[in-house]
Amino acid sequence: MNKMIKLLYSASVLALLGGCAFSHQITGPDGKPMHTISCNGAGNSISSCYEKAGELCGTAGYDILDRDGSSSPFGVATGTVRPGYGGYTSTYGAIVTRNLFVRCKVPS
Repeated sequence: MNKMIKLLYSASVLALLGGCAFSHQITGPDGKPMHTISCNGAGNSISSCYEKAGELCGTAGYDILDRDGSSSPFGVATGTVRPGYGGYTSTYGAIVTRNLFVRCKVPS
C-alpha cells in the first residue's frame, strides 16, 4: 500500500510540473557549453522546449544538437473483495518525458 501512495504522489507531482520547461547548462562532448531543456508532462508539448530555448538564446538563435523523449504508461488498481463491500478503484495515465539539447549561436 505504501508503494502505491508513493507512486500516486510522484504522478501528481509530475502532473503539476507538466506545464513548465526547465533547463540547465552542461558541457557538450566537444567541451563547449550547451543547454539541456526538459518539457515533461502529458499536458506539455515539445513547443515548450523550443520556447525555453528561444528565451535562453535570445535573438541570436540556437542550433538543435539532439532531442529525445518517451511515454511510459502506468496503472494502479486497489480495492477489496468482500461480500457486500468494496470494489476496485484505478488510476492510470502516462509519464511523458521530452528533452531538447541546444547550443546558443554567437551573436554576430
